[in-house]
Amino acid sequence: MTKVALLKCRDYDEDLLIRTIKDGLAQIGFDLAQFHKARVGLKPNLLMAANPDKAVATHPSFFKAVAKIVMENGGTPVLTECHGFGSFKSVMNSTGYSEVVKELGMEVGKMDEIAPLHYPQAKLIKRIDISKAFFDVDMILSLPKFKTHGFTYMSGAVKNLFGTIPGLRKARMHLRFPQPMEFSQWLLDLNGALLRGFDKPKKIIHIMDAVIGQEGEGPGPSGTPREIGAIIIGSDPVAVDYVASGVVGLDYKKIPTIMLGFKRDFAVSSPEDISIIGHKVEDMRVINFQPTKSSISSHFLRGWLVSPTVKNIVIEKPWPNEEKCTLCYKCKSVCPAGAISNALENKKIPEYNYKKCIRCYCCIEFCPEAAISLKKGKLQWLLGL
Repeated sequence: MTKVALLKCRDYDEDLLIRTIKDGLAQIGFDLAQFHKARVGLKPNLLMAANPDKAVATHPSFFKAVAKIVMENGGTPVLTECHGFGSFKSVMNSTGYSEVVKELGMEVGKMDEIAPLHYPQAKLIKRIDISKAFFDVDMILSLPKFKTHGFTYMSGAVKNLFGTIPGLRKARMHLRFPQPMEFSQWLLDLNGALLRGFDKPKKIIHIMDAVIGQEGEGPGPSGTPREIGAIIIGSDPVAVDYVASGVVGLDYKKIPTIMLGFKRDFAVSSPEDISIIGHKVEDMRVINFQPTKSSISSHFLRGWLVSPTVKNIVIEKPWPNEEKCTLCYKCKSVCPAGAISNALENKKIPEYNYKKCIRCYCCIEFCPEAAISLKKGKLQWLLGL
């Protein structure tokens, strides 16, 4: 049985966070003495420059609490995160991480240099290039933010390790694997490689920030902050995500990283293999949690779509809002398919080529104005999908 600690935590008070996280680590059998003289990579979710109140990034107080626990036990915490978009300096300043790093005198890993991980058991890619900074730490504490996700339905522990991939290499993976099931399978390859691909295996513990998460059209500014009041801790990313999905009432069968994860040899094989300790899921349940509008039926239809015309009538498309768009063109800069171009004359929104669009929804994810939403295809409206 794999242990997952589910703990109540209603706010980001530093002392409360430290007590709760220590308690959770103890419950899953992690001895804090393992931090002694260890370089510990702290891997939060720093998607983009955003105020902590937006729940886009792992909260800086959450990150600070974990860093302090490592330091109190003789370890050296290192910020290891390949952020999603924008300059690293602006991301650090907006999310409140600059202040934390300065106050604690923390080291920030140099993330641009890459090194290969080899994972022969991978389903799709047996060699994955990640930031070399992860080779230079002794263990990894992954600090995912619980959020909905228009592409993978949910963003949690499995998805958080996507942030080990530097810069534009992330966009290339979206382009290489444009279907949610394929992309999720690759994310699981990445998780397996991080567990088994280092010459000397590194312990990875997932400490999920679900104190305030996101519902609706996450994981970027289009998502809506929602109080969940939970911290979820475990060594198995699939198990952690399964517990998180249960707390908010999401159907785990709609989350490809969980369903495909049950079939991988490095993760639990079913919900029956998970021992939830601390609090019961029923006692922590969030009522009326709003999932993403991107339907799971359209996710599965993608695999059979070849014609761009058919795709445009059965799969949700990103749709910019003239009243909110400022023509900053961040959507254009992150689009892996090159499907977005400058606005046409007299138009107030970028021009989308929906025949080229692969429906990865990166434009929605990174739009700082939350100006892009999902619009159903014509057939979806007719069939009520």
